[in-house]
Amino acid sequence: MLELTLTSALFLSIIATYLTNPFARFTIVRLPFRAKLIDRVVQTIDRNDKLKTHQGLLWRWFAIYQSGVYIITTRYINQPKSKSDTVEGIIADIHKLRYNPKKLLLISGDHFNALFVRNLGVFYYPILDRSIASNQKDFNDRQTVYLQTVAYALGVFNKHPELSTTIVSMGPYSATCVDFYSYPSDSLFGILYALAALKGLESAQPYSYQPPCHQLDTVAATDVLLTTYKETLRKLYRGYDQHVFDRTTGLIRTDIHMSGAKDITRRSSAFYDNVIYWKTTQLAMKLGLIKSDQTRLDSLKQAIIDRFWLPDEGHFLEDLSAEGIKNKYYSSDWLIVLSTGFLSPLNPEELQYFVRSVDYIHGQQIDRPFGLKYQQATRAHRQFLAVRIAVASYGGDAIWSFWGMEYIKALTLMYKVTGDQAYADEANYQIKAYEAKMLEYGGFPEVYDANGAILKTLLYKSILETGWVIGFEQARAMYQSLVVDRPKV
Repeated sequence: MLELTLTSALFLSIIATYLTNPFARFTIVRLPFRAKLIDRVVQTIDRNDKLKTHQGLLWRWFAIYQSGVYIITTRYINQPKSKSDTVEGIIADIHKLRYNPKKLLLISGDHFNALFVRNLGVFYYPILDRSIASNQKDFNDRQTVYLQTVAYALGVFNKHPELSTTIVSMGPYSATCVDFYSYPSDSLFGILYALAALKGLESAQPYSYQPPCHQLDTVAATDVLLTTYKETLRKLYRGYDQHVFDRTTGLIRTDIHMSGAKDITRRSSAFYDNVIYWKTTQLAMKLGLIKSDQTRLDSLKQAIIDRFWLPDEGHFLEDLSAEGIKNKYYSSDWLIVLSTGFLSPLNPEELQYFVRSVDYIHGQQIDRPFGLKYQQATRAHRQFLAVRIAVASYGGDAIWSFWGMEYIKALTLMYKVTGDQAYADEANYQIKAYEAKMLEYGGFPEVYDANGAILKTLLYKSILETGWVIGFEQARAMYQSLVVDRPKV
């Protein structure tokens, strides 16, 4: 009888997991906020008032269970891949799959069916780059799905005004907020960045490399969201600021762990987290959520640089843990400085940080067979237990396509400033390597192993057709504009 009960419970949980997957064919999940572009005017249907959040222990455990089931089943179910034999065809297929405004939200793909809120500001920051050549329908879809996703996040946090890394759908209009694996470093950043980009306050590119071929149509709709959720956003910022910032040191607290893009690793006051705090505060000022104070931003920026830059090694320190300081750990998520505007190779006073860091990366072979590995070694003991068991290299010596794209952009801008052909040649090498991998696998994989094969273990397999491909398009377009089409002197 007990065995029958457990079997029934397992069966019902799998059925519930399927039905609450917003990307399943027969999902029960509905879109509470819909947007449609007609004649360059955004029309919306806002039913966010229907949203409910369930935060009881059983709900949170089911949300975690649900996410785990997706990861494991995707590992052993064949992933769909592009049937195209060209890079452009693969890109078009991924756009059609991932930037679908009929779906609830924007995700990386495959087993990630929940909203990792950071995606809005980290992995998908180029989505509104108006200089990426595409047809009008594609750009309309990108605007629409981005707007709908941030509106969904706002609707959920309005009902549960405490930040989390992830929003998991639980029913037609219900969700549960959970943290993988700690308090979020970059969830609020993701929301504020998306709002600023949709409002035209952020360019969605690290440098204006060529004239735009599209116009932004989301400003008015974003103004409505800002008016509706201003007090919620202010509350979220106050909670974030009070939880993470140490006013004694002027940096992120060292006695807490935070989940950022490298959420699988236990870190204390990571360089990434400090830069994200700086950018989140800047965005809160831009959007009128807190008082503007450029002096505060400048002081914070200098404090971060002074504490984390290692002049003898030529790279930024990963974090302020005793182990990190002792071993002078490096991590490739330092490249968050580019998209956030924290540092720029176009600034003569800041170019040295890029030059020295690229020299370090190349010397340590972090960009080989192509870029970019998170670090030189796995350091499995630094990973959270579940990740250490399932895929220890994920936050270690695995190659992350997103950071590879940021590396190409940095190299391209360094060439623009210095004229050093070595930077252009390296950027070209990286682009060609990624094009070859796209054709080999029929997609744009999220993560590769240290040898350059798609990352796969007994319990995990990389996303194949991730929407992160937009970053590749941006990196390639920047290279074409600033290197190939650069006027000859």
